[in-house]
Amino acid sequence: MIKVLSLVGLVLVSTASFAAGLSGSYETRITTSSMAGEPVASKEAAYAAGKMMLQDVNAQSPRELRQSASLNSNDLVDKRSVELLDSQITIKEVMTSNGDIAYQPVMNVKYTYRFRERE
Repeated sequence: MIKVLSLVGLVLVSTASFAAGLSGSYETRITTSSMAGEPVASKEAAYAAGKMMLQDVNAQSPRELRQSASLNSNDLVDKRSVELLDSQITIKEVMTSNGDIAYQPVMNVKYTYRFRERE
């Protein structure tokens, strides 16, 4: 009976230490980034391309979001915690090298993730 209680006590201490190590110094960060699409000839085409960009980012898993977002590489990021909070498209009017006007979709994304600094 003493062996069983000792084993249970050891498992509880090990589990508590392991859990404390995982949640220890993680912080939550909310950040934004912008991603630009290719310039196109019309605003309608730019909005259509922007809509596809939104659909693509909304369908991504947390790991895929981490890869497509530019997160600080100096931090240890919990890959499963990356979550999209908001996304929107704006259209930017640009001039090409030929002097033609083109329209470029720009996706602004707001997301959150858990991280801890490297030691």
